[in-house]
Amino acid sequence: MKLTLYRRDNCSLCEEALVMLEWLKEDYPFELELIDITTDDALEAKYMFEIPVVLHEDTVISQGRYDDSKVEDFVKYTLTSKKNV
Repeated sequence: MKLTLYRRDNCSLCEEALVMLEWLKEDYPFELELIDITTDDALEAKYMFEIPVVLHEDTVISQGRYDDSKVEDFVKYTLTSKKNV
């Protein structure tokens, strides 16, 4: 499973989200992709006021202030449901 974090430098909410996701990775096996929105004009226009944004495929899990319990619940459910399929 891969989560994507849309972020930018000098964003305290983004740094907080990154720390929380790194801690979550200690308990659950997932890949974390970091994307700096300032490297792409379309991403910057789309997410400028919404970062940090955490996605799994096309599903937005958390947007704006990072929601740790929502992200952890999503990761737990997704990993559990894939094991039982």
